[in-house]
Amino acid sequence: MEIDNKKCEICGSEINSYDFYITEDKNSFFCSQDCCKEFYMESNEENFVHASTCGGYYDCKRLNNISDRCRTFHKINFSPYNISPVDILPNRCFPAEISIIRTNMKLYDFVIESEKQSSKLNEETLKLTKSNVKLAKAMLILTAVNVVGVIVQIILQYY
Repeated sequence: MEIDNKKCEICGSEINSYDFYITEDKNSFFCSQDCCKEFYMESNEENFVHASTCGGYYDCKRLNNISDRCRTFHKINFSPYNISPVDILPNRCFPAEISIIRTNMKLYDFVIESEKQSSKLNEETLKLTKSNVKLAKAMLILTAVNVVGVIVQIILQYY
């Protein structure tokens, strides 16, 4: 679900793509449970969804390692007699595991970028080497021509 440049319906703050609230018809976005409750009180809208995404979600997605605990969508009922799924914390990986995944992905990205730069550098070096070989061949040819010229001059001086 794309939520770029979305603003909270109540307070106007920017929506955090990792933790937000939305009406079931996906027309209204909220930055917090409090703003969502305020909208509930003002509009009597009853169908809300809490979207929660793990901080390492996009890294795990690149690894093709997504589970149902990486991104959750819970229906919310603000009735005072019900326990809302918002009150139950999602079952996520331990923070240390997420840190390891994210660190490894940053290291992987660094290696890939270094490999690309190394490949470019190798191509440039190959081009320069080819140019140097052409210049060396030209210098050898000119040297041979000069040697022949010197030999011809020596022969002409004796006769």
